[in-house]
Amino acid sequence: MTEIVTESVPSAGARLWRGVCRLAASTDPLVETGNWVALTIGSHLPFWPLYVWWSAGREAWPSALLTITLAPVFLLIPWLSRRSGLAARVATPVAGVGNTVFTIWVLGPSSGSALFFAPCAALAALLFRRSERWLMLALTTLPLIAWYLLMFFPPTPVHRYSASSSARLVELNTISIVVLISFFGWLQTASYQRMERR
Repeated sequence: MTEIVTESVPSAGARLWRGVCRLAASTDPLVETGNWVALTIGSHLPFWPLYVWWSAGREAWPSALLTITLAPVFLLIPWLSRRSGLAARVATPVAGVGNTVFTIWVLGPSSGSALFFAPCAALAALLFRRSERWLMLALTTLPLIAWYLLMFFPPTPVHRYSASSSARLVELNTISIVVLISFFGWLQTASYQRMERR
């Protein structure tokens, strides 16, 4: 009797994960770190209106749908890294600052969205080497400049949320920032381990 040997076919989820890993991969650990950040943010932004709706309720619609607008920008950064790793590393924190400013306009200053300038600065400090310290300084200062300008020239929000909804949005944003910075720390450890092995 002939024994039939079959190879295990990876599931769709496993194939998707491998594809994402290939997309994020780079010979430069810092570029790969930036790619992972960009892919994580870009893939989560489409769900952000649901988080806003969960926090603010029915009044979140339809303005909360605008928060997904910059998702394609983040998802294109790994493609950019194939052309220029440095350009991709610059684009990641710049896109973060742009997305924060845009979200402040959509949800309003009282939503606490300006808190996202903190991980933008942390990311800029994470993605550059000592030899690139002037670029690092410029990009870590960019969120501070944006925050300072918005203090004096606050945008008129697309929708004004009630005080209770704004308080819940601040809670949501605070939790998101803690998770995001913790994720940065995990990526930084992995990146430094790769650089030490070189």
